[in-house]
Amino acid sequence: MIFKKAFILISLMLVTYFANAQQKFVIKGLVFEKGSTTRVERVNVEIKRNHTFTKTDEWGNFEIEVSIGDTLIFSKLNYDTVEKVIVAKQNLVIYLNKSIALNEVVVKEQSKAKQQQEILDGYRSKGVFFNGDPPILAYIFSPLTALHELLGTDANNARRFGNYIERENAQSLVDRHFNEAVIRKAIKIPDTELVEFMYLYRPNPEEVAYWNYYDDMNYVKKSYAKFLKRQK
Repeated sequence: MIFKKAFILISLMLVTYFANAQQKFVIKGLVFEKGSTTRVERVNVEIKRNHTFTKTDEWGNFEIEVSIGDTLIFSKLNYDTVEKVIVAKQNLVIYLNKSIALNEVVVKEQSKAKQQQEILDGYRSKGVFFNGDPPILAYIFSPLTALHELLGTDANNARRFGNYIERENAQSLVDRHFNEAVIRKAIKIPDTELVEFMYLYRPNPEEVAYWNYYDDMNYVKKSYAKFLKRQK
């Protein structure tokens, strides 16, 4: 009789627990940059179970419907990803750590852009204003300048450098959306597969032109699924 009562009691507790666990409710929270009082906007807040997501507003606020036991994934480019398990109905305060590696990439790109502009300014000081490719109107209003820019040695060098910049910047754009840090935030990939995966599934500059962080994550996940299927 005692065992029967104990069994019924435990069964009722389990039913109550699972009922509460499946009950959905809206949870609210704030996202800060770790070590400061800076609120982080446009952070992706994703439910790991069903990939439902939202973003923080300009003040770092968010709200999303969850159940007890859900895991929330907080991610943004230039920040380390944070996972938080929902264990109670309570508001959250999340701190994101800035990714040093990605910050260095941004600084290097800014330095490279400055160097490119300095070189172009050098050609302009020599009378090359259209990178060796003057428009038709230049031949009408400034024919000598147009011919100089079309046929001169400096103009030829400027034209080649302009083409180089265009190709280089296009690939830099791809690097911002498809690099080791972004890939490792999206998926768990062994070191032995990383190089081959990046080589086989590197997107084109035209593809990434209008991508946001969510597009980066989605592309990596889908491409890695294709990669694993190909491996098999």
